[in-house]
Amino acid sequence: MGRIPDLDAQLTPELRRKAREMMQQRGLPTLGFYAELMAYPQLFDRLQALGTFLRFDSILPPRVREAAVLMAAVEQRSAFEWQTHAKSALAAGVGPDLFAAIASGASLQSMGDALEDVRATVRCVVGQQSVPQGLFDRLTHAFGIAGAVEVVALAAIYRMFASLGAAFDSAMPDADPPPWM
Repeated sequence: MGRIPDLDAQLTPELRRKAREMMQQRGLPTLGFYAELMAYPQLFDRLQALGTFLRFDSILPPRVREAAVLMAAVEQRSAFEWQTHAKSALAAGVGPDLFAAIASGASLQSMGDALEDVRATVRCVVGQQSVPQGLFDRLTHAFGIAGAVEVVALAAIYRMFASLGAAFDSAMPDADPPPWM
């Protein structure tokens, strides 16, 4: 994987401050792919703001949002996204049974919150397929129009984040491996 030579030398004091704040806010030991993005500060600021918005200002119930991120991680085998969100998913109410079902692809019908429809949507988006109208209608019924749009956007954004994590070989130090490893 390509690395930015002497990335640390590229970082201004302002960028170092932003990095510390981001890690503290998210409770993470590393920036992952965001570290490389800091070499392009304007892009870093915009992607970090989008990630922060989706993670902390979502209109979806926190359990649904974090489950959707884990679903996107599973679909793409993104260890970094799984490991980054496992702790926040627990705090958001994703319990052991839901973790196991997401990881294995088992049915989510009995888990509430329209999670089977959320997973079907994540699969469509990650696979770059159209979301069928009936599925979108069910999401709209469950979460409202803005919530349904957010499920689609969340899956798309975490598709991009997983790609960035893979491209920059992001790793979460000392984290348990995701269930597929």
